[in-house]
Amino acid sequence: MRNSLFSKLMVSYLVVALVTLAVVGIAISQLFANYFYTSKERELGRKGQEMARIVAVYLEKGQTQPMELLINTVGTFLDARLTVIDKEGLLLGGDSGFRGLPQLSLTAEEAKQVLEGKIISKRGFVLRSEQMMLSVTVPVQINNEVAGALVLTAPVSGMAATVNAVRLLIFYAAAGVVFLSALLGFWLSRSISRPLSQMSEVTREMARGNFRQRVEVTSSDEVGRLAEDFNYLAGSLDQTISALSREKGKIENILTNMTEGVLAVDGSGRVILANGAVSRTLQVDAAEILERPVSELSCCPGLAGLFSEVVLSGEPCSAEFKVNEGKTFIIAHLAPLRETVGGSYGAVGVLQDITELRTLEQLRRDFVANVSHELRTPLTSIQGFLEALMDGTIGESQPRDRYLKVIHQETLRLNRLIHDLLDLAIIESGKMRWELNPISVSDLAARVLFKLRPLVEQQQVKVDLDIPADLSLMLGNEDRIEQVLTNLLENAVRYSLPGGAITVKAVEEKGSITVEVADHGPGIPPEDLPYIWERFHRVEKSRSRSLGGTGLGLAIVKQIVEAHGGLVRVRSEVGRGSAFSFALRVVPAEEQQYSDC
Repeated sequence: MRNSLFSKLMVSYLVVALVTLAVVGIAISQLFANYFYTSKERELGRKGQEMARIVAVYLEKGQTQPMELLINTVGTFLDARLTVIDKEGLLLGGDSGFRGLPQLSLTAEEAKQVLEGKIISKRGFVLRSEQMMLSVTVPVQINNEVAGALVLTAPVSGMAATVNAVRLLIFYAAAGVVFLSALLGFWLSRSISRPLSQMSEVTREMARGNFRQRVEVTSSDEVGRLAEDFNYLAGSLDQTISALSREKGKIENILTNMTEGVLAVDGSGRVILANGAVSRTLQVDAAEILERPVSELSCCPGLAGLFSEVVLSGEPCSAEFKVNEGKTFIIAHLAPLRETVGGSYGAVGVLQDITELRTLEQLRRDFVANVSHELRTPLTSIQGFLEALMDGTIGESQPRDRYLKVIHQETLRLNRLIHDLLDLAIIESGKMRWELNPISVSDLAARVLFKLRPLVEQQQVKVDLDIPADLSLMLGNEDRIEQVLTNLLENAVRYSLPGGAITVKAVEEKGSITVEVADHGPGIPPEDLPYIWERFHRVEKSRSRSLGGTGLGLAIVKQIVEAHGGLVRVRSEVGRGSAFSFALRVVPAEEQQYSDC
């Protein structure tokens, strides 16, 4: 409160009022005192001059006795003591017993002035009487020469009482004025300081982020207009900050949900922004690299130089980097951060992970190469045999039938390849909508085994079905799931050795049914397992082609099962066989009851 504006204004008002009233009161009291004293002096001086002329007559005639009687009478009338002093300073007469009042002695200078014919007035405090006295000394002239002096001495206690009464009245009036000034000063100080205090509180709230506080407008003066302008400013700031917050939220959401990493640095190369995608792209913690030099990113050492080049040149730039020991490819598009007045204060870069694009590009190239190879091989055989038949090189009927059989097999192989490619393309496009229905796994396995019985007998293998009788129904498209089981079982039969055994097993657990086809064939090497579901991938390319496979069977299996929301798995050990399995959901209990009915 000591340094508050309210206290300063209040103290200022009171000090001004007190000083003003004190000065006015002192001046008025002194004015009254001087007026009373001056009036008394003039009265004593005038009476003294009249008495001096009478005393001069008595002195000239030598009549001292009548003079003393006259002096006593006049002194009683004037309420004063009259004393006659001769030229030599000797006392010739006077009222020595008038109320025991002493007189004020003259100094040598004052006595000299009296002898020169001047009237001397004096006021002073007499210790013996302990009161103020007024003394007027009038020269007595005889024949134009000063023969002595008449001293009129009177107490001023009555005038002092009057002056004190006036001063007391002034004090009471001043006290009332001070009280009214204090009230007025309190009101004025509060009317000025209260809006300013509210503005201070609102300012602190605005600093905390609360822009909805407003100042109460209680007047229409400058302070009131200042409060209105402050409220307008607060409203404008509220709208501006809200708009900036919304824009910031949009930008943060965009940066957070971007698949590309965004990295920004200032002019000194310190990281000022990093979104979550940077963590995935560079395998670093985005929060830990903030406010640190970009040169400390050891996973991508060339990135710091690229940022420095963009900051210095002010021109955008792009470059490609390999990170994570060459396992990840990223492309960085950098641009300078420009100020409104020109110049750049940093740079921002978009880090795009193109590893998948590179992989897909390589897969596309491999796919084109594999398709070309797979199409060229049978077409070359067909062309060769047809040219031999057309040239007449083959004349006997038995070789012609054998060549025609080869041409027919190659044609069937081309047909299977084209159909598999079309099926795979349709499945991958996601445009195919299958009708899902309950499937009995035991009936499905029996039907597939019946279709493949000629191949089973030809390969001389044994197929065992291990499917529980109380197995629940599987939810899926029956034709496509039959295609899945057919491809898995056909591969197991083709790659099994004569006399081998194949097991088709189904297990229900946690709301899903897993169907597994296990064989005792040559198995799959560990290095080939990650790629077994890719198109045209063959473990033994020559044997696979001789068996009539297209290299697309397992890829189709994976796409069909995943389109149903299921999973495919493979377990294999070289020399001990392989086990391919897929898992699909169980039909809900209420639908199974409806199906049983």
